[in-house]
Order: sequence, then structure tokens, then C-alpha cells
Amino acid sequence: MTKCEELYEFYKKHPQAKNPEVAEALHWDPYYVRKYKFRLKARGLIAVTPEGVITAPPFTDEEIKEPSAKLAAYQHLYDVCIERLETKDMSDGQFISLVQEIRMILAKM
Repeated sequence: MTKCEELYEFYKKHPQAKNPEVAEALHWDPYYVRKYKFRLKARGLIAVTPEGVITAPPFTDEEIKEPSAKLAAYQHLYDVCIERLETKDMSDGQFISLVQEIRMILAKM
């Protein structure tokens, strides 16, 4: 079973789980939870809502559409912002600087 499949199955059983809880339960580094959660969202297999994670039935390879690089970057930025709100890993000033720098890069894409 791939890591994406493992995470998908975990969310089917535990839709309310937050990233730190998932990392602990699966014995993963939190980075991998974010990485594979992003991939599942990009493929349309999960949706993240305030109530938790909603899983969708798996798609065939033909139905999976990769998002544009810019859209994928915005989605990743959103994930980073949400995680930052949950964990407070960096200071407010560092966080604001990071978001501004990423937005400048995306504007040039």
C-alpha cells in the first residue's frame, strides 16, 4: 500500500483527525502528512472542511487531472497557512514575510 493509499484509508476511518494526530498514529514525520494530504486533495480524493476530511471514491487514472502549477502552489500555500494557524511553528513576522514572498513568486508565474 502506498503512503497516499494509507493516508486515504486513515481519513476514511478518522475524518476528524488533525495533522499532528495523523503523524503520530501512522508514525510519520508531519512533513509527509502534509505532502500526501496535498496530493490527495489535488487528485480530488479528499476535501478538507472545518468539520474534518471528506473522502471521495477513488478515481481511475483517466479521471485524475493535475492542477496547474500556479493552482497547486496556491493550494500548498493554503495548507501551510492552515497548519501554521494550528501549530504556530514560526513567528508572526516570519509567517507574513513568507506569505508575501510566495505571493510575489506566484504573481510572476
